[in-house]
Amino acid sequence: MLYGVIICTKCRKNAQIIELESSKTTRCQRCNATLMVRKLRIFFSSEDLNEAISFRTQVQASITESGTYSIQPENESGFKNEYQTFGEEIDEKAACFIDKRKYQKNKKADDIILEVLQSNKKQMLYADLKKMVVASDVDEDRFDDLIKKMMQAGEIYSPSKDLIRLI
Repeated sequence: MLYGVIICTKCRKNAQIIELESSKTTRCQRCNATLMVRKLRIFFSSEDLNEAISFRTQVQASITESGTYSIQPENESGFKNEYQTFGEEIDEKAACFIDKRKYQKNKKADDIILEVLQSNKKQMLYADLKKMVVASDVDEDRFDDLIKKMMQAGEIYSPSKDLIRLI
């Protein structure tokens, strides 16, 4: 039996092991999307289930930390590649690159707005909120658009002209 490690193309948040020879479709265990096996990128394949489990675990950890997973060819980024191995010697089939880059988890702008409101007793003056959010690296035009969208979505409201409250 040949096992493969894939990442869901719909939610991009779940790595899973599939049997490559047995089915034409599979379902994502996280978002329940139907995936056609022949169209999926196979990140790793092996006849040994334990190897596939080890690789899937590393891929899932990478997705959880950075939001994405990619295999870099050797020396593409100018770094000397190091490998994580599943034994004493480097097995090119089972080895993974160790990525030493620092990832900064970027928060969505609307999450920043909600956090600022939450930390300020769920209400703020529009001008003060704008200053704090723009200081958090959000564009002023984007801020205005987000406030309108969040009001339409019912996440926030404005009881008076220059006051914003969290629902």
